[in-house]
Amino acid sequence: MSPTKQTLNNSLLSGFLILLASIIIFAIAQVIERFLNSYELASMYISFCAGFILFTPLVSLALHPLLSVNSDKSNKIKATGLIVNVGLVAVVQGAFFLIWMTDAIAIYSIYVDGNSFLAKAFNINSQKTTSLSQEFYWFNVFLAWFFSLLSLTLGLLPCLIARLKNLGVVGNFVSAFQFAKQCKLQLAVYAFYLAFAVVVPLMYGKYLFILLFPITLTWVFVTIAKSYLASSELSSHPTLK
Repeated sequence: MSPTKQTLNNSLLSGFLILLASIIIFAIAQVIERFLNSYELASMYISFCAGFILFTPLVSLALHPLLSVNSDKSNKIKATGLIVNVGLVAVVQGAFFLIWMTDAIAIYSIYVDGNSFLAKAFNINSQKTTSLSQEFYWFNVFLAWFFSLLSLTLGLLPCLIARLKNLGVVGNFVSAFQFAKQCKLQLAVYAFYLAFAVVVPLMYGKYLFILLFPITLTWVFVTIAKSYLASSELSSHPTLK
């Protein structure tokens, strides 16, 4: 198969997979939103929107076919390293999501609505006399950005490095932290774009999420991949700096 045709096939595969993943996330979000509305917990929906960002590294795996990888022995090692990193990332990100949703329920019940269904179900008693719904909203907005930055650093980058230049599980995470430290401002901006592409459409744009999220994630993924390769090239050839 010619390189051009292979590239086209990889692009089509990535496009289909990330669109499918976006549709699945959107469908789950709609089910959760309807469930929350039925129990008069609509203001808690933003917590789930922020939590969805934690699964960004798993969704970004759909973009890995865009990376040029030759079918030789060295890349079989990369594929093995990728699988190990994917499993580790899935466990870590899944744990973060469960921990966050548990904390979100407690925070909502204590500071926003002490008489809610959740407060009664989990037997949470609140002594607060004023609702902090506005503060809860902006706290979740901040967490959406933080979760996005966390997902890029601890999730997307290690898997990306395992695909491009496998350094072992520990080495991939160390390299990811080094790159994140070197490009912290850029990653902070990318995290904002990604958080915006998730929270704003799900909260206010509905179907816009299916378009905005995959486009934003693809752009962030490709940009980070190019930056990492350029950084690795400079590290390998100090005289080019």
